[in-house]
Amino acid sequence: MDTWALIEAQFRDETLVSQQIDSYNQFVEETIPEIIEENSVIDPEIGDFKIELKGVHIERPMAVEIDGSVRRLYPMEARIRDRNYMATLYVDMIAIRRGVEIQRARMRIGEFPVMVRSNLCWLKGLSEKELIELGEDPLDFGGYFIINGKEKILIAHSEPAPNKVIVSRSTRSNISAVAQISSRRGMYTGRVEVARRNDGIWYVHFPLAPRNLKWIILMRALGFTDDQEILDAFLGEKEVLNDALLNLESSEIKTEEEAIDYIGKFIAPGQIKEYRLHRAQEVIDNYLLPHIGTSPEDRRAKGYFILRMAERTSEAAYGLRSFDDKDHLANKRIELSGKLMETLFRFAFRSLVKDIRFQVERALARRKKLRLNTVVRPNAFTEAIMYGMSTGTWPNRRTGVAQNMNRLNFIAPIYMARRVNSPLSKRRKNFEAREVHGTHFGRFCPIQTPEGISTGLIKYLALTAKATTASDAEKIDRLLNKLGVKPVVG
Repeated sequence: MDTWALIEAQFRDETLVSQQIDSYNQFVEETIPEIIEENSVIDPEIGDFKIELKGVHIERPMAVEIDGSVRRLYPMEARIRDRNYMATLYVDMIAIRRGVEIQRARMRIGEFPVMVRSNLCWLKGLSEKELIELGEDPLDFGGYFIINGKEKILIAHSEPAPNKVIVSRSTRSNISAVAQISSRRGMYTGRVEVARRNDGIWYVHFPLAPRNLKWIILMRALGFTDDQEILDAFLGEKEVLNDALLNLESSEIKTEEEAIDYIGKFIAPGQIKEYRLHRAQEVIDNYLLPHIGTSPEDRRAKGYFILRMAERTSEAAYGLRSFDDKDHLANKRIELSGKLMETLFRFAFRSLVKDIRFQVERALARRKKLRLNTVVRPNAFTEAIMYGMSTGTWPNRRTGVAQNMNRLNFIAPIYMARRVNSPLSKRRKNFEAREVHGTHFGRFCPIQTPEGISTGLIKYLALTAKATTASDAEKIDRLLNKLGVKPVVG
């Protein structure tokens, strides 16, 4: 077999940084419209006034000269003139007062960096001759940004897989097994935990919830008031059913209202019952498994999910299933440039929305005439983006994300584009996380890693490895429905 033919086929249509470019393209084409849609209505607290956001329009990098002329800005010019290679973002806005449209305009809300050789880049699709005429190296793969004339690259990060249940042993002596999930919806990530005590009682913990909240009380609050319905939902293992019966008898709370009020007494102590119930329902909807949904209709689905988490802890405690391996690559995800840009973009856009809301409220308080061009300040968005790209510090307190690209030789930029950092502290031992795992074969290089405290925590993708981008969950749901799969709820 001609092995070189296989290698040539591998890199005929793909480059060593294709995963970074594909991830960025998905961010621009799919994620940005989703973020705008999530914040489609800006509704100030005072006055009968709101702003609706409709369409999204992105303009490729352009250079505006002193005389007002506008022309294309190419990467080489951005390097030489110490400029930012950035695209301009426009959003169609509608100002509504007392239900009547008073203004409609396409507003410039700011700029964000463009990845070289991405779909937004002017170099995309150019021939070798055209690239040479523009001063570019035809062998340059791209995959980086140009900020203030400097080439910046986003270092990929490894993280535990979100929205996936991991069952592990606990360091606490009275806990036999713990099922954890990092539930992610948009920019918010909430950790939900179901712990099985040695006596078989399950406890649940999620953001703002009471400490040592019994599993059965949460199930009652989610609408599961029929004991037989709860038992029928388990898969039938005798040991697990015994635990379920113990939990059903561990609390005297039997109705949904009593359970919600029990939670509300801890969330809003000293308040009247109506307010306690409202706050408890609000916390359950927004902070318990938000990836499933944040409306009251999603509580039943959350109940089945929590039930399945409890079931797994008992199965692990009785040896009916093995504990999950946190270092297995199936339980990890790699955040490429598109996902990293999504985090920064969400934070910047949230800053813009907050600033628009403040400007509207101030104008209403001063009885000034409201115009879109006076309440929208693009600098609020662009400054938040530029701070992250310039310093490398991301909104989630992660540092060293954006780094100056190494140009010492041809291999160095590719080397940085295929680097994967671990979020674990480099000063701790973490022996298992540093070791070469069996699932690394063909995916991570088992040899290339720095010496010293970073050993095993900084990895590099294997030459033939490629990280795929995220899939649309709705498309998968439609496919499953087409195949006849029936949902548990609804």
